[in-house]
Amino acid sequence: MIFITKLRNYLRAPLSAVESAEVKLDLLEAVDVTWLEARLRVRLSGVFAGGRASLDASFASRWRRGPAGLQLESLVLRSGQLVSGSGKAFVEGAIPRGILSIGRADPRFLPPNNPLRYQVLRHAIGGASAADIDGDGRDDLLLTQGDGLRLFLNRPGPKGLRFVEATSAWGLDAVAHPNVCLALDFDDDGDCDLFVGSFYGPNHLFENTGGTFKDVTKGSGLAQDDMTSIACAADFDGDGRLDLYLGRFLDARRDIPQTMLYTRNGAANRLYRGLDGLRFEDVSAASGADDAGLTLGAAAGDLDGDGDVDLYLSNDYGRNVLLRNQGGGRFSDVALESGTLAVSGGMSASIGDLDGDGRLDIYVSSIRSNQRWFSEDVNVRTYVLGIVKSARRKGMQRLFYDLRKHMGSDWPRVGRASLKGNYFLRQKSDGTFEDWSERSGAAPAGWYWSSGLVDLDNDGSLDVVAVNGWITGKKKTDL
Repeated sequence: MIFITKLRNYLRAPLSAVESAEVKLDLLEAVDVTWLEARLRVRLSGVFAGGRASLDASFASRWRRGPAGLQLESLVLRSGQLVSGSGKAFVEGAIPRGILSIGRADPRFLPPNNPLRYQVLRHAIGGASAADIDGDGRDDLLLTQGDGLRLFLNRPGPKGLRFVEATSAWGLDAVAHPNVCLALDFDDDGDCDLFVGSFYGPNHLFENTGGTFKDVTKGSGLAQDDMTSIACAADFDGDGRLDLYLGRFLDARRDIPQTMLYTRNGAANRLYRGLDGLRFEDVSAASGADDAGLTLGAAAGDLDGDGDVDLYLSNDYGRNVLLRNQGGGRFSDVALESGTLAVSGGMSASIGDLDGDGRLDIYVSSIRSNQRWFSEDVNVRTYVLGIVKSARRKGMQRLFYDLRKHMGSDWPRVGRASLKGNYFLRQKSDGTFEDWSERSGAAPAGWYWSSGLVDLDNDGSLDVVAVNGWITGKKKTDL
């Protein structure tokens, strides 16, 4: 009840109905024999002043041990953010508008099959792309769902926006096990072609022939690029043609992350240089863009304003990477010196001017956001010491060197860093970046699978949309 009282005081208005209230131990700050101090995160939502409101607040609390256990001694509001309104800004409209696509785990990886050492990848099914496929001036939708690909064409109707499924008509019903799709005009003929990626199985390149897609993978120069997790395209070498960058994960059939906090044993990412006629050349190693992190997010943009396209990679289980374009599509990792080094369970990356100063910033979403209690420094030291004493030490030397190189003597705090959560990396006037995640309120607690930047309220400033969730119900496939 004391929490509700504090929240009422903070809101300074009657809270007529509380629909949900969550309290989370955010950080255990100090412990003694008779007392402890902890940072608490509180989320509250309900009815407020005739509309709806939600509050995300942080409290400093002090607890004293007594005969009846821990007793709350003090509770002080540290910070909070209130969002209020009618509660009707967004209304779910996919099914009424003809979009029905249900994500399913890849059937190859479900019982009784068990081909994966790293079981999490059975759920890697979500990919989407929006583009004008049929050239009518309206954006259409491509959605992956684990066991196939769905194409929905945008068609105006008497009641507004409508979509009609055209998967089979456009020759896409035989695409198996896709998890990445990217619709762009790769051959510069005025219509959208299609790249489709898969974890295990061939990737595909489709040419838009006007009313249907033609599979032109053979002869395209694209390998059977297993472990593809993300795709982005840009003219990285400045020759006027689109190039294709593929982020890749590890081979989950035989590998697992080297450690749960920091790993570098991913399948090397690939950069394909665009040639004429929907053909590509693999320049991954020569370009320096073949990062070995477990890449799940890639954002392309001219971060340093020198006229060519740079890449920021969001890597799971480890450090993120800024690949600065040195010219001609040759890259070097400058995350450490640029201030963009972020250790996290990285899921996605976005580039945009978040503070309106004319310089591009970076936003990264991460799972396990604000779970730092899970791996305090002493646990990391003990964990690493156990590896050093074990037979695994020999095979981990390169990883430990990488960890020490990027975190220096502060390496035991990799646990806190990797579980810190989402990052807002703000670019300064000298071209370096600083971490504004917590001071900006852009690193909330949760499990953030993806994010994007868009001006939702038309006020001229970019907002952040972050997708949050985990398995919370009886249905184990419900994220």
